[in-house]
Order: sequence, then C-alpha cells, then structure tokens
Amino acid sequence: MDRRAEVQRLNAADHHIGTAERLIAEQRLRIAYLGADNPVGTDAERLLRTMQQTLTVLREHRQLIVATIEQIDAGLA
Repeated sequence: MDRRAEVQRLNAADHHIGTAERLIAEQRLRIAYLGADNPVGTDAERLLRTMQQTLTVLREHRQLIVATIEQIDAGLA
C-alpha cells in the first residue's frame, strides 16, 4: 500500500468531516430559526439526522484510513 496515497485520503477525509460539521451547525441554526411548531422544521430535523448519520460514517471511514496508515508504518501492509 502507498502511505502517501493514504495520507492524501486522510486529508480529504478531514476536509469532508470539517465540511459536514459546518453544515450540521448551519442546519441546527436553521432549525432554531424555524421553531419547533413549523411544519418545515420536521423536514429540517429529518435532514439533520441524515447529516449526522453521514458524519458518523465519515468519521468511521477516517478511522479506517488511520488504521491503514498505522499498518503501513508497522510494516504490516
């Protein structure tokens, strides 16, 4: 395996995670602005849950990349 390529993947994953975190924060602000009794708020909250699930997957993927780099560094990959 190519460590340099994995580090590039790690950098991309970090960028994607940062973007997702920013978008989630913005979505939370939208929900707060809409208010709890706004019918659009339900869709906004559903989208927020999907965004949070996606962030979890992005973080899991990042961990896999880190594990791969550690294996490369240990001479196991």
